[in-house]
Amino acid sequence: MSIRCLFKKGAKSCFSFFVFMCLLFGQIAFAQQTPLSGVVLDETGQAMPGVNIVEKGTKNSASTDFDGKFSIKLSSNKSTIIVSYIGYQDQSVNVAGKSNVKISLVSQSQNLQEVVVVGYGKVKKTDLTGSVGTLSAAAITERNLTGPMEAMQGAVSGVQISNSTGRLGDSFNITIRGKNSMNPDSKPLYVVDGAPSDNIDFLNPQDIARIDILKDASSTAIYGSRGSNGVVIVTTKSGSTVKSSMSVTYDSFVGQKDIARLPKMMDGQKWWQYHLAAYYSSSANTAAAVLAGALAGGNTLLATRIANNETFDWYDAVLKSGIQQNHYVNVSGRTDGGVSYNLGLGLQKETGNIEKEALDKYSFKLGLNHKVNDKFSIGANITLARIEQEQGSSIAMQEAFRLSPFYTPYALDGSLTLLPAKLTDATGAFIVNKTSTVNPLLEIANSSNATKTWNGVSSVFAEFKPLSWLTLKTNYSVALNSSKQGQSWGALTQTGVSTGNLPSAKIDQNERFNYTWDNQFNIDYAVKDHTFSFLGLQSINSARYETLSASSAYMPFDTGIYNLGSGKQTSFNLGSSYEKNTLASFATRFNYGYKGRYLLTISNRWDGSSRFAEGKKWGSFPSGAFAWRISEEGFMKNQKLFSDLKLRTSFGYTGNNIIPSYSTINKVDLQTYYDFNGTTANGWLQSSPTNSNLGWEKTREMNLGFDFGFANDRITGTVDVYDRLSSDLLLKQKLVIENGFSTYINNIGSVSNRGVELALTTKNIKTDLVSWETSFVFTKNTNKIKSIYDETSNDVGNNLFIGESIDAIYNYKFNGIVRAGETYLDGALKEGNAKVEDHNGDGKITTADRYIIGNSNPDWTGSISTRLKVGNFDLSASAIISQGVTVFSPFHKNFTDLTDRGRQKLDINWYMPANTAGLPENTIYNYPQPRNEGAYWNNDGVGYYRDASFVKVKNISLGYTFTQNILDKLKLKGLRVYGNVLNPFVFTKYDGYDPEWAGAGLGIGRVASITYQLGLSIKL
Repeated sequence: MSIRCLFKKGAKSCFSFFVFMCLLFGQIAFAQQTPLSGVVLDETGQAMPGVNIVEKGTKNSASTDFDGKFSIKLSSNKSTIIVSYIGYQDQSVNVAGKSNVKISLVSQSQNLQEVVVVGYGKVKKTDLTGSVGTLSAAAITERNLTGPMEAMQGAVSGVQISNSTGRLGDSFNITIRGKNSMNPDSKPLYVVDGAPSDNIDFLNPQDIARIDILKDASSTAIYGSRGSNGVVIVTTKSGSTVKSSMSVTYDSFVGQKDIARLPKMMDGQKWWQYHLAAYYSSSANTAAAVLAGALAGGNTLLATRIANNETFDWYDAVLKSGIQQNHYVNVSGRTDGGVSYNLGLGLQKETGNIEKEALDKYSFKLGLNHKVNDKFSIGANITLARIEQEQGSSIAMQEAFRLSPFYTPYALDGSLTLLPAKLTDATGAFIVNKTSTVNPLLEIANSSNATKTWNGVSSVFAEFKPLSWLTLKTNYSVALNSSKQGQSWGALTQTGVSTGNLPSAKIDQNERFNYTWDNQFNIDYAVKDHTFSFLGLQSINSARYETLSASSAYMPFDTGIYNLGSGKQTSFNLGSSYEKNTLASFATRFNYGYKGRYLLTISNRWDGSSRFAEGKKWGSFPSGAFAWRISEEGFMKNQKLFSDLKLRTSFGYTGNNIIPSYSTINKVDLQTYYDFNGTTANGWLQSSPTNSNLGWEKTREMNLGFDFGFANDRITGTVDVYDRLSSDLLLKQKLVIENGFSTYINNIGSVSNRGVELALTTKNIKTDLVSWETSFVFTKNTNKIKSIYDETSNDVGNNLFIGESIDAIYNYKFNGIVRAGETYLDGALKEGNAKVEDHNGDGKITTADRYIIGNSNPDWTGSISTRLKVGNFDLSASAIISQGVTVFSPFHKNFTDLTDRGRQKLDINWYMPANTAGLPENTIYNYPQPRNEGAYWNNDGVGYYRDASFVKVKNISLGYTFTQNILDKLKLKGLRVYGNVLNPFVFTKYDGYDPEWAGAGLGIGRVASITYQLGLSIKL
C-alpha cells in the first residue's frame, strides 16, 4: 500500500497514516535508547546508595538504590556518564558498547571541604564566590579537645578565638573579621542543623560533620539581620552519607591535666623584706621601729616562723592535677526499608585544677534520612546534651595566692582555721594578726556553684523534587537551653563571714527557646555552557527567654540551696522576667555560571524584627559577588605553574538588631514605694527612656579574594582583603543628668574594620610511604571607630575614641619611678612614686597627657599546623600566635598592688630609697616604693598594663594505625592508638596565669596547664 493510496481514502486513512508514522518513529526512537545498568562501590567495596548518574550532554539521570545499583536509558550506545557523590571525586566513564558497569569511587583528598555550606544550600568549592572557611570532621577532632570552639581555634583565617578564663567549662570568645558593634552582646550567629543557637559549647566535637564559617557580606547576607558578625554553620552527622552496611566505632581517650608555668611569687624571706619595706616611713626610720610596726598587734607566732623560715606551700595545698575522660560510640547504617541512620552517644568527664571543679557532659545524637523514592525524602536530626558543671568557689584560688608563705591553714590544734592570718591562742589573743583573707581550703569545702543544663537542637525536613531541576524543601527546627544554677556559701566562707557566720544560698533558673521554620525552593538548570540556580526562601523565627531567681541569707542550717525559706525574711530576694521577639524573613539568591569560568551570585534578604517600632521593623540586605576561574581559560591550558587560580570579589550589606526587647515601647519596669494617704504603696517607674526611632544597625562590606594552587595543587591557598563599615550602631548614649535618665539606646556612630587574611597549605612530601602536609593561617585586622555622636567628638566616659579601636586603652603611660633629687613635672609627686609620661610635651602633667597606649585587639594572629605520616605512624602538631596585644591585667592589679602590706606579691623588686632602717636600697627598679606608690599607680592603675602577646603550641600527637593483617586477626575494620599533649609550650613575656586569658577577672582566671592524653579509636 502506497502513501498516495492512503491519502486517497480520506480523513480516516490520513489518521491511520499519522498513527502509523508515530508508531514508526516511536520504534526508531526506542531503538536509539540504550539501556545501561551497574553498581557503584566505594574504595572498600561497599555499595554506595544515592550516587548521581548523569549522561554527559543530556538531562538523562538516575541514582543508585540502597544496594548501590542503578539503571538508566542512554540516548546513544556511545555515551559517557558522569558519576558524582559528595565527598568523592567525580568520575567520567565511557560506556560505549557496554550494558553493565561496575564503578568504584575514590574519596576526595579534602573530603567534605570540597563542598561548602553557604546557608540554605551547598556549593562546590570551585564554584564559591564568597569568603567561607570550612572545617571537616577530621579537622575538628584532630586535637582531641572536648569542646568545638577550642577545636576551631587558629584553624580559619579571619576568625579569632580565645579562652575567656581558663576555668573548666567557661566559654570562648570569638570574633570574625573584627568587632563591628559597640554592643557587648554582639556575637556571630550560630546555626546548628538549621536552628539558631546562642553557642555551640554544648556540642560534642565528634558529633559534628563539618563547620562552615561565613565571613564576607556576600556569604552572610543570606542571613540578613543576624549576619553582621559572621555566621557559624554547624552540620552534625546525619544518615545522608552512610553506607549500606552497619558500622560501629568507639573513640576514647583519658588525660591528666597538670599545672604548668605558675607565676613566680615571693618566697618567705623576700615577702618579709617587702613587709618591712611597707612599714617604713620617714617617722619610723630605724630598724627597731620598722620591726615593731611590722609585728605590732600580736604577731609572736609570725615572728617565730620568720626566724625559723617555716613556710607553707599554698600552691600545693590548693592546686591539683585534673583528670579527663572522653568516650564516644557511633553506630551508622541503613535499614532494609531504606532508612539511613547515624547514632552517637558521648560521655565526657573532667575535673579542674582546684578541688570540686568538675564538668560532666552527656551527649545524644540521632540523624535519620529516608529517601522514599527518587522524588521525595525526609529526615530528622536530634542533638541533646546534659551538662553538669561544678565551679566551686569563685575566690579560692585568688585567696590562696594572696596568703603569705608564713601563714598556714591550720589552728594550733591542727584543725582548719577560717582566717589563717588572724590566728589566736587558747586565750583568744592574737599570735598572727595580719590580712583577713579567708582560708581557701575552707572556702572550697563550704562553697558550691553547680549548674545543670539541658541543651537540645532538633530539626525535621521534607524535600520534594517534582522535576529534575526543581527542589522544594521545608525545614522546622527548635533549640532549647534550660539551666538551673545553685550557689551556696556555708558559715566558713568569706560570704559567711559577712553574714555573721551563717549560710547563704541562691538559685537562678533560665530557659531559652526558639524555633525556626524555613520554606524554600531551589531551581538548578543547565543549558549547554550555562548553569543557573535560584533560591527562594520564606522564614520565621521566634525566641523566648524566661528567668527566675531566689536568694536568702542568715540561714540557721547549712542545707545548700534546698531550704531558702529558712533564711531571714528581710534577706529574701525574688525576681523573674520574660522576653519574646520574632523575626519574619524572605530571601532570594541567584547563581549563574558560564563554562565554569565566570561565576555570579546575587542575593537579598528582607527581615522584619519585632524589636523595632512600626515603620522601622523591616530591613533589606542585598549582596553580589563575582568570581573568575582564570585557570580554566584557554590561555592557561599550556602553563604548568598554576593548577588553580580564581579571583573573587563581593559587595554587600548585613544587619544587627541586638537590643533589649521592648526598647521601642514605653514600659514601667522600675519598682518604687510611695506614701499614699499614710500607707506605703507599691508603685512603678520607667527605668529608661524609649526611642521609637531605633532602626537597623547595618554593615557594608567589600571583599577581594584569590584562590590559588601551584604545582598540581602541592601548594594551595587563599588570600582575602576586606573593608567593612558598620553604621547606625545601636549604642547606649549617655544623657545629661538633668534629663533624669543616665542613658538611652540610639543609632549613633560607625566602626570600620579593614584587614587581610591568608591561608596556605603545602604538601611537602607525597609518596606511598611518606606524606607531609603543613598549613599556615595569618590574619591582620585594623579596627577603628569612625564616628560616635558626630564625626569629631570622643566619648571618654565610655572609652570610645574616633580613629581608635573599640577596645582602645586610654590612660597615662607609666614612665618609671621618681628618683632621689629628681624634680618631676608633677610637683605633688615625691621620691619612690610612680611617674607618667608628659605626652604632649608641655612641661607639666595634666589630663591632656592621657592617650591611647594600646588596645586588647591583636595586631595580627596566626597558626601553624603540620601532619607527617610515615607508614602506619602519624605525627601532628599545631601552634597559635597572637601578637601586639595590650591588656589591663587583673592579676597584676592584685599582686603588684603595693598599697597593702600583708598579702602575697608577685616576685618583683621595688624601689627603696637610702635609709637608716637597715632595709636594702633599691633605686633602679620599675616598681614604686611600697605604701608610697603615688596617685598615678593607685588611682589610675598605670602599672597594671601588660603585653599579652604569645605563641602557644596547642598540641603534639603521635599515633599508630594497625595494619590489615593484624586487623583481620582481631576481627576489626580499624584500630588506631595515640598519645597527645595539649598546650605543652607557651612563649610570652606575660608573667601572670596565661596570656590567652590575661584580661580575665582575678576570681575566675585560672593557671595554665598541660594535658597528657592516651587514646584509641576502634572500628568494628
